[in-house]
Amino acid sequence: MSTTLNPAPPKTKSETLDLRRERRLMRILQNPVLGTAVRQFIDPQDILHLGMSFWQSRVVLTAVEAGVFTELAKGRMTAEQLRQKFDWHERASTVFLDALVAMRLLKRDRAGCYRNSQAAGLFLDRNQPSYIGGLMELSSTRLYALWNQLGHLLKTGEPAAIEEQGQNEFFSTLYQNPVELEQFLSGMTGISTGETILIASLFPWKNYQTFADIGGAQGALSVRVAMTHPHLTGLSYDLAPVQPIYEKYVASFGLSDRLRFVPGDMNVGPFPSADVITMGHLLHGYGEAKRRELIGKAFDALPEGGALIVYDAMIDDGRTNMVGMLSSLNIMLETRDGFEAPIASCRRWFEEAGFVDVRHRHVIGPTTMVHGTKPSRRVLPR
Repeated sequence: MSTTLNPAPPKTKSETLDLRRERRLMRILQNPVLGTAVRQFIDPQDILHLGMSFWQSRVVLTAVEAGVFTELAKGRMTAEQLRQKFDWHERASTVFLDALVAMRLLKRDRAGCYRNSQAAGLFLDRNQPSYIGGLMELSSTRLYALWNQLGHLLKTGEPAAIEEQGQNEFFSTLYQNPVELEQFLSGMTGISTGETILIASLFPWKNYQTFADIGGAQGALSVRVAMTHPHLTGLSYDLAPVQPIYEKYVASFGLSDRLRFVPGDMNVGPFPSADVITMGHLLHGYGEAKRRELIGKAFDALPEGGALIVYDAMIDDGRTNMVGMLSSLNIMLETRDGFEAPIASCRRWFEEAGFVDVRHRHVIGPTTMVHGTKPSRRVLPR
């Protein structure tokens, strides 16, 4: 019995050209000289790294959430000791630890013992005041799952956070759960610690005596400003459930005599008065009309010559700030109306509220600080 094979259809011109191009590219990449040069510009590994970077992220987040770096701050440990401590299976645990070594978060000695790298010991030990792992814990338990809904956001424009479903509002809903609230506030401290250290030195605080941090969360800005400038006293204005978390954090730095908490809802009534009012990672959760309203409230609460500072992950005019745009997607997944604003828009809102001498300055990473002064009389009507 014979079988007749149907001949393959002839290749189209475009298919022939594609094959030729593929062969030329292969020969170039296989060339020991040309291949090395070309890969500096069009290396497919760069694209694969972007697409698969969640592997690396998941390892780091899991280690932080488990408390690996906090445990190793007590002293070096073998893989077996760490397995017993965290109840890990031997199949994956050694590879997991060695991946952290490859990421330069852990170090392994010749005896096979693991210890923190200098950076991990400083920033990922929960017992250190410089701990930024709260953001990673929040990312592991909350944000990682939210980002699975990015496709839904693109199609509908609707947030994925359950706190914004139906008639719910993000902050009032989140603040009802004490455990989730403390985790969220710790995450905000993780975001803010580095930038608030710099804001404490970049702004002329010496010209003022008091400050009020609106939506002050755990107190990252209050603490860093007070530590840098002993002449200042300040307050944090936030919803009442935040008070014990704020006061515990402030007390850990010995600043309870200079920093106090004022419970209140920024959406209801005026702001407390102070020489300087700050709003950090707050406006990005709201639409433009609400931002204008809050900036206006700050203007009204300030004395003549007082200043407003707003800092967020803003987007530059050229829209090249990748982390700022990713942060904008993140807040869109969290809230109905939130987004990271262009720097020019934030400056305009200040000026339209009546502020003068409006300036902006890059702080760190995607974060920009905008500040302005309340004049002796309004220059521009609102």
